[in-house]
Amino acid sequence: MQRPPNIETERLILVALLPEDIEALISGDLEHAARLTGYTFTHDPELGDLAWHLTALRRDSSHLPWRMRVIVERSSSTVVGSINLKGPPTPEGDVEIGWGVIDTARKKGYATEAAAAVIDWALQQPGVNLVSATVPDDNHPSQRVAAKLGLIRTSETRRNLPLWKREQC
Repeated sequence: MQRPPNIETERLILVALLPEDIEALISGDLEHAARLTGYTFTHDPELGDLAWHLTALRRDSSHLPWRMRVIVERSSSTVVGSINLKGPPTPEGDVEIGWGVIDTARKKGYATEAAAAVIDWALQQPGVNLVSATVPDDNHPSQRVAAKLGLIRTSETRRNLPLWKREQC
């Protein structure tokens, strides 16, 4: 399986994780994950549900660009979080996004920068006309990120969480 091209911003490199990268992270072998990806992992890479993404990739490798990417701080080559799509677009053209940044990298705008780059990438892909995110009511920092990205809270829920959406302009 070949790693899709990175998505890059001024300060960040967004690197798709291959199944073997995810396996190393699940096993807690951050050194092996670093050797595989070429980037340094911290003790808490804030990567979300690794097993769920791994299962999806094993089922269908074409999902690779539509899954988990680590957020790498360009200046240090260190993984500071993740920016995840939760699979390719639905038949309605919706892709769901999620993000997480480690404590020491918060309040630097990394989540917003990474999510904006992935949203821009996703909206350029055929069949995508909507980006959505679920953001808990008590997660005020993620609500601010969602608003900065142009996502608007709807009256809908997904997995019992408030649903935020941004339609293609």
